Amino acid sequence: MRLVPTLRTLAFAVAASLAASAANAALIVDEQFEGTYFNTAQSGRGVNFDWFQTTASGGVMGVVFYTYDAEGRPSWVLANVPFGDREFRKTGVDVYRFTGGSFGNTFTTPTGAVVGKLDVEFLSCNRVQLDFTPANGSGLQNFNMDLERAGGAPASCAYQSEFSGCPDGTTALQNLARACILPQTITGHLHLPNNATYLVNGKTTVGGGRNTQPGTLTVEPGTTIQGIGQGIDYLVVQPGSKIHAEGTPTAPIIFTGPTDTPGSWAGLVLAGNAVNNGCTGATPCAFEADSNITFGGNDDDDSSGVLRYVQIRYAGQVIRENEELNALTLLGVGRGTVIDHVQVHAGKDDGLEMFGGSVNVKYYVGTAVEDDCLDFAEGYTGKIQYAYCKQTATASGDSNGVESDNKPNAFDLLPRTQPKVANVTLIGAGSGNEGLRIRRGSGGNYYNVVATGFGQECLNFNDSATFNASGTAQSPTATGVLTMSGSALGCANNFEDAGSDPYLVSAWYRGQAGNSDGAAAALGLSGRFPSASSILLGSGVAVPNDSFFERTTFKGAFGGVMTDWTQGWTMHGTLD
Repeated sequence: MRLVPTLRTLAFAVAASLAASAANAALIVDEQFEGTYFNTAQSGRGVNFDWFQTTASGGVMGVVFYTYDAEGRPSWVLANVPFGDREFRKTGVDVYRFTGGSFGNTFTTPTGAVVGKLDVEFLSCNRVQLDFTPANGSGLQNFNMDLERAGGAPASCAYQSEFSGCPDGTTALQNLARACILPQTITGHLHLPNNATYLVNGKTTVGGGRNTQPGTLTVEPGTTIQGIGQGIDYLVVQPGSKIHAEGTPTAPIIFTGPTDTPGSWAGLVLAGNAVNNGCTGATPCAFEADSNITFGGNDDDDSSGVLRYVQIRYAGQVIRENEELNALTLLGVGRGTVIDHVQVHAGKDDGLEMFGGSVNVKYYVGTAVEDDCLDFAEGYTGKIQYAYCKQTATASGDSNGVESDNKPNAFDLLPRTQPKVANVTLIGAGSGNEGLRIRRGSGGNYYNVVATGFGQECLNFNDSATFNASGTAQSPTATGVLTMSGSALGCANNFEDAGSDPYLVSAWYRGQAGNSDGAAAALGLSGRFPSASSILLGSGVAVPNDSFFERTTFKGAFGGVMTDWTQGWTMHGTLD
């Protein structure tokens, strides 16, 4: 670990690095800001804003307004203002006036000329400031406009309040607008309004320790929490403490690094008091990447809070030699925790890894993850429904869609890893390894899983403990500990069959209800969705009959475009 620099030195270094990457977001400018803004005190002059999403994390705000030339004649002008998701202010944008052309049945293109520069700053969904400086010879007049939204900001817009200062307990970062540094340790209650960006400086913990000095961190929809980038930045929620990060479909909460590169910050860690098979009882486990984080216990109903409508981007910083943090690490997290509608994107290590625990997950997306998309270990017994994982060329050669272990050095240790997993689509990039790698004595009950496109196999078991936990050569699924039904595989090689194994993986799979395997084309996938004639539709098996699982009739994460649960809250353009 590093020495913490003085605040003044830190402020200068951070401001320089974040400004260079435009990482100074407080508001995330997007379609929430579309509409007409005006000022009655300035003769009712108004401006119209239209948003066009152009990249995964940004777009263009079209600005149309009128001003007057030297003779008092109105002149309509426009500007296209580019905004990344880390920008709320732009200066020196070209403003164009168009002349000529026709707009009838025969269209001819008008001629555009730059007639000035525009500065734009959004303060909230209800207020924007514009400064226009005309070009020499344009004949236009300069103006400064402070505008409010016609009819007021709709309730659906997340950014209702303007920034007036950093919340108590955080520290304002000088020379960088609306940026607040989180304290190293958060105890009591800290509420983060969405009108600032909050910076994680090194290891930042919610709670003083395992079940001591508890803290609660509440994050408003549309907020950005970002690693500073001056060291190893990660946010840890200690056992007995909580995070309440509840975004909305139109204003997800974003955890990210200072640059849009994998590993530009370390990630998010939730630690709880649920069962881990390596440390049941009073003696806690120590996290392998940071032994000062201890977790685990006997409370499978434990709650670490809520992650809902959340994106975790560009995580996986090396925390020590050969150890990167996952985008989202769950250490003994209990089923009282709510995790749904979470996307991890472009992490250097696993997308989501469970070290024991009983936490349930619904509506999970993993994109451009460079290692495993879902990783289970150390007695994880939770439930998962609706997960979509898509690898890209950045995936390492040892990356899997699902990797499931029991205890790495004690394969038959109880309680055994045995999640219940339903309606999952795993799409490899060819550079990755296996769709599902189940090993080291792991169990699991899988329903309606689709896997395709992986570089080696769609499905593989490793080691005799895994085979034996499931059953025998005469009855490969006799125990019920490891099962898979209603699933479809479409890889160049669907199984890793070895004559020396107790039984063939292919025989285990084909002996269960509703499973199919063949070529990728036979699945009938169009991107992540099944086509109207796909074999995945209407062929799913019944999922477990409890209140967590929804009844479905399809295999995979989606029943078609009309069931696309990723709309709105995920990063634009990252899913296909």
